[in-house]
Amino acid sequence: MAALDPQLRALLTSLRSRVRRYIVADSLLALLAVLLSAFWIGLLIDFVPVRLGGTEMPRSARTVLLLAVGAGVLFLLARLLIGRLRRPLPDDSLALLVERHHPHLGGRLVTAVQLQREGRSGDAHAPAMLRRVHEEAAAAVGGVDSRRIFRWQPLVQKAWLVVPLGLATVLFAALSPSAFGRAAGRLLLLSDAPWPRQAALAMVGVELPVISVDDSESPPPVLVEFVDGVLRLPRGSSGTLRVVARAEDAVVPEVCTVYYISDDGTRGQAAMRRVGRVTDGYQSFLFEGPPLAGLSESVTISVRGLDARLDNFRIEVVQPPALTTVEVVTTDPSYLHVAGEGSTAPIRRVNYQSGLRVREGARTQLVAKSSVPLGRVDARMLTGNTSVPAPEVSISADGTEFSLTIDDIRQPATVVLVPEDRDGISAQVPYRYFLGVLLDEKPEIEMRLKGIGTAVTRNARIPVFGTATDDYGLATAGITLSTIAKSDTTAPTDEHGEPLPPAAAQEIKLPIRPDRDGEYELAIDLRELGGAAGGKLTIPEPGGAINLLAEVSDRYDLDGRNHRAASQLYRLDILTPENLLALLERRELALRARLEQTIEETRSMRDAIMVLTPELQALLPLDADVGEGQDATEGGAGLDEAAEGPERERQILRLRTQQVGLQANKTSEELQGIAASLDDLLEEMANNRVDSVDRSERIGNGVRDPLRQIVAGDLEKLRQQIVELENRMTQAAASPTPAERSAAAVQTAEQVILQLTAVLEKMLDLESYNEILDMVRELIESQDGLIQETEKIRKRSVLDLFE
Repeated sequence: MAALDPQLRALLTSLRSRVRRYIVADSLLALLAVLLSAFWIGLLIDFVPVRLGGTEMPRSARTVLLLAVGAGVLFLLARLLIGRLRRPLPDDSLALLVERHHPHLGGRLVTAVQLQREGRSGDAHAPAMLRRVHEEAAAAVGGVDSRRIFRWQPLVQKAWLVVPLGLATVLFAALSPSAFGRAAGRLLLLSDAPWPRQAALAMVGVELPVISVDDSESPPPVLVEFVDGVLRLPRGSSGTLRVVARAEDAVVPEVCTVYYISDDGTRGQAAMRRVGRVTDGYQSFLFEGPPLAGLSESVTISVRGLDARLDNFRIEVVQPPALTTVEVVTTDPSYLHVAGEGSTAPIRRVNYQSGLRVREGARTQLVAKSSVPLGRVDARMLTGNTSVPAPEVSISADGTEFSLTIDDIRQPATVVLVPEDRDGISAQVPYRYFLGVLLDEKPEIEMRLKGIGTAVTRNARIPVFGTATDDYGLATAGITLSTIAKSDTTAPTDEHGEPLPPAAAQEIKLPIRPDRDGEYELAIDLRELGGAAGGKLTIPEPGGAINLLAEVSDRYDLDGRNHRAASQLYRLDILTPENLLALLERRELALRARLEQTIEETRSMRDAIMVLTPELQALLPLDADVGEGQDATEGGAGLDEAAEGPERERQILRLRTQQVGLQANKTSEELQGIAASLDDLLEEMANNRVDSVDRSERIGNGVRDPLRQIVAGDLEKLRQQIVELENRMTQAAASPTPAERSAAAVQTAEQVILQLTAVLEKMLDLESYNEILDMVRELIESQDGLIQETEKIRKRSVLDLFE
């Protein structure tokens, strides 16, 4: 078989090369279009939001874009380039392509190509005809234009996209190499280098107020910085967000805006406050208020200023440390620990509660447990308005417990604590614990004399009684008896001529033993003390005096001192029995005068009752007249006029009766007082050992006992009669009538007067007896004086014999 005409072969070979070049060109244009489009689209998505105040495209989005573009490029290479280049281009297919675009060939080219194809057999054709077809085809291909075979519009369309994008890319790279490199790095190399902005913001952190134990000073706030975009703040805190804008090579925004979203879904935005001027090349912006004020939920914030933006700064809320339990452990001071009650001082452990008080001087320890492990605890102690050195705080190894010790608490104190965890998160409110102090009160001592006056004899027995108490028990309790000798006729003086006070010659301490209620009794016998003291105590002669003073002390031993207390000082003058009896007799005269006055008052009371009797008798007819007027009068005005006069009379009589009753009460109390005074006289005589059976019986049985019988008998009867008289005055028809009761009261008053007069006569008899005793005492004193003068004369005469 003859070979295909060289001219035809050249046409087909040229066409095959053009087709492959077309495929390569179309594929390259498509790849460039995809790459350039992806570059500019990615650049727009990454850069335009920055110019509008947004943020760059995140790395994840850029990674997705890069993978999508890579997948698209691989797809185009596989489908458009490699796939099409691998397809065979046989001669007959190329001949048909030429015949389709050049119909004037009339199928000659296809026929010549197909009949000359190798391996073809069974065709019935004449060789001459095949040569003629070759010749005609060769002659016709001279006018074939291969460019008409290709569709140039797809290439042109791709070129219209690729050329502008390519020129823009070249210009971008030429005019701004750094921006082009940043864009290529961010889109191809997935670099995180941000785009340059007009404004430049930097996150400083959050300023948090420092919770201090000292209210008098305000420490500066502490700055908490973000670490990897995260910081931790205590719940309930109120911080201030601080951001700075660079001013040297950037534009300072007029306003910065905070955008936030909390974990509970709350969203919002707020403007930041511009603070001051540019300092050190930076302008500060602050943000206060929700959600940072009273922070309760974790929050994510972003800050925008012009085209600068700070994104995804997270503030995590953590629970601040809290004191769950606080125990107060106290060790009693030594003055409360009595020897013999145990080898160690008692330790008390109680949960803290408001109003807790500890004993003065106790060793006090506060043991607290925390909700989280602690790193440090700030402590401060206040006593009143004064700050004292803070006690040392000891924290356990695991940090969940700490203690502080106050070795010696004397005054009410307030302990202020601010716990802080190991991450630097502190409590937002100081914990305050007030410890009251139960001060040791001074002991109290009271001493009274019983049956003794201000003057005693040298042989007197002095009964004393009283109470001695202390809140925690007494250490010592006793009565000090000191003697004062008889003063000389010339008082001693000092160097300036001033009289010196008389000095106590001797003193002795007598112990007292109060019972459980603090009451005590003691009888001081001067006769026994003077004889049994071995010469250490000498009872002064008449003219001297003794002092009695009760003293107590407790076991309080803080600062090396204890609490002491003393009773009233009693000074008792020493008199002779005769002088003491004379003093008591004068008191008897005063009591007699009181009795005489009481008798006169009783007579006046009797006369007042006697005056009431006729008036009460006249009250009954008036009541009868009022009853008749009430029956005859129909109107209310007449009734009031009829009752007005008798009612006024009745009120006046009732008031006068009440006055009589008050006088009766006064008389009863006065007589009881006279009887009590006589008791005191008898006790004084007995305690001073100057009494006699005859004198005691005359005063006791003759005066004191009759007075008490009168008070309990007729005088009490008189008081009851006056009360009944007052109650019955409103009952006109009562039996017996008020007048009859008044007459009975007069009779009782007469009986009282007679009995009191008899007692008074008895006292007059005693006075006469006392006068006789005074005369005897004077005779005895005169006799003693004569004896002393006689002895002096004898001594003088004996001395004269030796001269």
